[in-house]
Amino acid sequence: MEYAEHLARQGYAFIPGKHYQSLDNMQFDNKESFVNELETFKKGFEELTLDPYSPGNRWRGYAQCQKNDKGEMLFGKFTPYKQTKAYNPDTGGIVRDYPLLPENITNNRLLQALLEDDFRLVEAYERFAPLESLTVGIHLFRYEAAVDAPAYSSPVWLHKDDEDVVFVHLVNASPNMLGGDSLIASHPRCIERVLRLEHLFDTLVVNHDKLHAVTPVGTREDSGVAQRDIVLITFQRNEQDATCTA
Repeated sequence: MEYAEHLARQGYAFIPGKHYQSLDNMQFDNKESFVNELETFKKGFEELTLDPYSPGNRWRGYAQCQKNDKGEMLFGKFTPYKQTKAYNPDTGGIVRDYPLLPENITNNRLLQALLEDDFRLVEAYERFAPLESLTVGIHLFRYEAAVDAPAYSSPVWLHKDDEDVVFVHLVNASPNMLGGDSLIASHPRCIERVLRLEHLFDTLVVNHDKLHAVTPVGTREDSGVAQRDIVLITFQRNEQDATCTA
């Protein structure tokens, strides 16, 4: 796959939203059905919980995904969610327990289409052991910013994640939003690319070869609250498989 090759070669890849919208699983009998499914997906972000572990005005929910012998996706919390201090000095080193995503989100056809295609890319990536040996996380984030209260990630600076491959899918960004640009860097003093996820399902995927960050989200004066809704889908080798080629 073109994007898997770019990820392996460059450490990241930008995948336009139209790629995902062209998937067979995203083709509905009529536009109204697609819009209804999308609205259900978007409403899921209204039910998220303010992150109690870090500042930044981010609301979030979480689930993990496994495939059974029939290839069916199962959702739940199968292993504790914990990052290391080495990768996340802010909230690493502790188990974080976020509300489990409800079935109307995990069963949403659009989310499952994103997941299936991300599974396919990771299979083509060729740096991993079989998918059965990976922990797959689904993180819904809402960045919600006011004029005097920006929203920002943790950590807010250039970093790498514990997870070996991370997909950042854009679901919605309000037109009054400032910031929210993604940075790619070889090291902290060499920014290689700045890009913005603008359209539905525009995606950035990164691995451990490059540093990355997202600039804080603000709002235009006198325009009210700004929101940025994203889905992170993460793939991480389990500890017993951590000696595989990185």
